[in-house]
Amino acid sequence: MDILNRSLNLIDDIINNTNAQNIDFYENVLKIMSSLYEKNFSIGIFFYENTGYSLKLAINNNVFIKDYEFKNNIQEFLLNDKKNIECKTNEDVLLYENTLIVKLSIKNSIFGFMTLSSKNKIDNDTKTSFITLCNIISYKIKDYELNEVFKIQLKAMQEAIFEKEAMYDVVKKQHKKLQELDKTKNLFLANISHELRTPLNAIIGFSQALDSKIFGDLNQKQAEYIKDIQISSLHLLGMINEILDISKLEANAMKFNPAKLNSTQAIQEVINILEPLYQNKKIKVIFKDNTNYEINADYQKFQQILYNLLSNAIKFTGKNGKIEIIQEAKNKDYILKIKDSGIGIEKKYHNKIFKKFVHIDNIYSKSQSSTGLGLPITKELVKLHNGKITLESELNKGTTFIMEFKKIIL
Repeated sequence: MDILNRSLNLIDDIINNTNAQNIDFYENVLKIMSSLYEKNFSIGIFFYENTGYSLKLAINNNVFIKDYEFKNNIQEFLLNDKKNIECKTNEDVLLYENTLIVKLSIKNSIFGFMTLSSKNKIDNDTKTSFITLCNIISYKIKDYELNEVFKIQLKAMQEAIFEKEAMYDVVKKQHKKLQELDKTKNLFLANISHELRTPLNAIIGFSQALDSKIFGDLNQKQAEYIKDIQISSLHLLGMINEILDISKLEANAMKFNPAKLNSTQAIQEVINILEPLYQNKKIKVIFKDNTNYEINADYQKFQQILYNLLSNAIKFTGKNGKIEIIQEAKNKDYILKIKDSGIGIEKKYHNKIFKKFVHIDNIYSKSQSSTGLGLPITKELVKLHNGKITLESELNKGTTFIMEFKKIIL
């Protein structure tokens, strides 16, 4: 099994076996990650402090390192805008000759970095797996730090359920609504195993319940944390979904089940799911179409196409920007456009961005992170529907993705 496939197996361990109640949180994280790499690898977690940066914990050959001082100069990297860098280092108790450094961030706020060091040159698959796992660990660390706040909210919810019958009825109704909404989330959850979905569904569901204030008002700080939990969960789920989907596509295990569906309804559901992301950036999403097209498409995959492109547009559109969703018919052909007012893409990169593991953020935006799999997956899903995807874009003038689905209008 190659390292990318093995890294998928670790995602479940990281989510389920590194929890905020565990006093050995960082030890568990490093043990899980070190199991992915050979013995001649070392891994370190560093945090920024007022006076610079310091080691939180590291592991080398199954031995934990708690005290460490850098002898190699990485200050230049820490001060620039790059999210990760590979460099040559002098061998010491932690580092070997080749070292990959990946910054840890939440919502564009850098709080530390992780190192992966090896005696041998680090190959591209190993880099991709480590960068992806670091992105997941960033959110786990925040969950760890917010544990006390989240426990208070859960306790308040539990007390309300058991003490107030009227409130319990409200909770049951809300739970039913959440179950109905959960069906619409199948656009990005259906291909994730039950074990992997459970913790994320719990986080998203509880945070939505708290954000709806059905158990009482939240103070400003609590509301901010709940919104952070919602947004972080959506970002994390998107990355996991992309990794699993690309594996299924490569294994020819992706099932395609076309059926009659209403395109307007499917689009509106995706807009509702992504509402916390575009509202957080005060982006205006416009979808004005009174036409209900009946098309022959796979409901889940059609929504996932829109989810991938709309979340991508949100990521690369600045605050107070605008995104338009347009659907058209040309005889029996169905045309869907996603137009944003974001940073745009130079023409020389228009074909490159549809290749696997190309990080569009590294080319155009130095404040975002991704697996580099969203657009390649979207292209394959469009092809399943006998369609093609193209784009029109100029740097700093926004981007329009255009999908043409041949003869699917009923």
